[in-house]
Amino acid sequence: MLTGQDVLILDQSAFYGLADLHDRHRDMRLDVDNMSYEELLALEERIGNVNTGLSEETILKHLKHRRHLPLMVKSPGDATVEPCCICQENYVDDEEIGTLDCGHDFHAACIKQWLSHKNLCPICKMTALVT
Repeated sequence: MLTGQDVLILDQSAFYGLADLHDRHRDMRLDVDNMSYEELLALEERIGNVNTGLSEETILKHLKHRRHLPLMVKSPGDATVEPCCICQENYVDDEEIGTLDCGHDFHAACIKQWLSHKNLCPICKMTALVT
């Protein structure tokens, strides 16, 4: 069981500033909160574009497509169709819909553009297309 004195012995490097002496990665840390706009632009140029999206070929190969069909019978108990959460537009009859592996639907053009930047579902954050 640890006593108060044991904790002070274990954590004394933090109290005396010795933790910074042993930080091997101190030079690699960036304080982006205190960087100017120009410094952030320079950092962006150094890092480059970090893209976690998919190629157009991969998207076309794995994205499920279907046509939007209107609900023929509308009764008070029927659930309404939600709009595309990317563009917030309603689906139009016979419009092309893209379905992700998780089952969420979007306008095909909207989800293709999204997937070129991120391979995550905009709704549930699961992997959108397993390749």
